[in-house]
Amino acid sequence: MKVDIRHQVSPYLVFFIIYNSQVGVGILSFQRRIAEKAGYDAWISVLVAGCLVQAFIWVMYKLLEKADGDIIDVHIDAFGKILGKFVSFFIIIYYGLASISVMLEYIEIVHVWMFPVLPSWVISSLTLILVYYCISGGFRVVVGLSFLSFLFPQVIIMVLYFFPLKIAEFSNLLPIMNHSLVDMLDSVKSSMYTIAGTEVLLMVYPFIRNPDKSKKFAHLGVLFTTVLYTVSSIVSFTFYSESQLKTTIWPELSITKIIKFSYLERFEYLYISMYFIIVTALISLLLWCSSRGLKRIFNMKQKYALLILSLGSVLISQLGNGQAREILNTSVTQMNVYIFYIYIPLLLLYFTLFKRGKPNG
Repeated sequence: MKVDIRHQVSPYLVFFIIYNSQVGVGILSFQRRIAEKAGYDAWISVLVAGCLVQAFIWVMYKLLEKADGDIIDVHIDAFGKILGKFVSFFIIIYYGLASISVMLEYIEIVHVWMFPVLPSWVISSLTLILVYYCISGGFRVVVGLSFLSFLFPQVIIMVLYFFPLKIAEFSNLLPIMNHSLVDMLDSVKSSMYTIAGTEVLLMVYPFIRNPDKSKKFAHLGVLFTTVLYTVSSIVSFTFYSESQLKTTIWPELSITKIIKFSYLERFEYLYISMYFIIVTALISLLLWCSSRGLKRIFNMKQKYALLILSLGSVLISQLGNGQAREILNTSVTQMNVYIFYIYIPLLLLYFTLFKRGKPNG
């Protein structure tokens, strides 16, 4: 599938696409989940998970190069038009469910930390109005928001690690590697979901100008987020005791309570507000992938697909409770593992053995 060069983005912007796709609300709470099995050795599992994601990046580029298009083109080339679109539909559903999962997680944070009585539909509606406006501007606007989400909030957030490190207990990390291989693998599985998101490349690939030159920026993006998550886990492990970490739902967010300025008492309010930019950028990217996929599968205008997805997200955010949110998160986690880390490599193997693909150039 060929895309007009006016709608494509430069290869270096893939770095920010990868960053945006991987860094969401999960970084605020993943420390507790990965430490449940592997304890404070869990920071090692983050590095292992990062290496696996690097391998997945390689697999995706190899697969997309063969079809010279997105994942829908890959499926059509592999299975034919009807079956190919049918299989693609499940991946498109994943993008939509992932965006709703991010929305629900952020709504819960806003309810617990800032506005406990604010209706969920108000938060989701305001967010999705902004998301709809952003996506309506085209893919380049979505990528521009990804760039801004890195430039403004993330740079500031990284500087904030200085405060907890001043009172860190690095002895908490010792002894290293005192957990079994099974425990470490369980922690790696939890880390894989946390740093998931690179699968958006399966849809955005045709919109990258000279995609071959973007490979190094994709790998650099994964490297950056892997280091970011590793540093975040180490900061939390050296700040909390294991008993404290077990009862702290959002470890990184709770750390911000120690940050106080003479002119700002509740810094966590500002922190959550800044995170709105990151959440909006991530939801925009996921819903762009989902609406783009529906457009190609059902031959409908993308704005109509986006409107349906947005209204559905608002409805689910209103109906979703704590148990429903957990079920959704579990479903998204399982879909991510089975579709992208098992099915996609097998699809590459099938494509390599039985399909010649399209010649590059």
